[in-house]
Amino acid sequence: MRSSDRKILIGKLGKPHGIKGYVYFHYYGQDLSNLQIYEKLQIQDHGSFKLDRVQQKADRLIIKLVGINDRNLVENLRNKEVYINETDLPSLDEGEYYLYQLEGLVVKNLENRTLGMVKRTFGTKSNEVLVIESTEDSVDDGERLLPYVKPEVIKEINLDEGLILVDWPESY
Repeated sequence: MRSSDRKILIGKLGKPHGIKGYVYFHYYGQDLSNLQIYEKLQIQDHGSFKLDRVQQKADRLIIKLVGINDRNLVENLRNKEVYINETDLPSLDEGEYYLYQLEGLVVKNLENRTLGMVKRTFGTKSNEVLVIESTEDSVDDGERLLPYVKPEVIKEINLDEGLILVDWPESY
């Protein structure tokens, strides 16, 4: 079940673009079409805004927010993080997960050995990576980086049990 007030980080605003309130946007998602369905964008320390326009310029994204019509107003939003409500996220198919949902899950290998807990994730050009930190029950006190590659490495994810089963030796 989704929380009605949990905030999900989706990006960060950059420098202004032009004089009419446009701003560069570092979007952390992959599918730009999702931006259009978000009801409101919550800007760190500045409240909620509706998205007016989205455009791509080369490999950069530029957005315009409703009510922000000049460079001075948008300058105040520079480097601010952008969130959405968890309830605004598109529904996923069975067996699909948002990466933030994996944070805090215990990671065990096929030998039922605890490798640790998912601390965070980050992306590379080829795939996402899970950062696994050790816990009291871990086989050691090292940090691990596991590629989020299904089904080769990630065998099973069980949110209800708070567990990820992986094909990963404890010696890695």
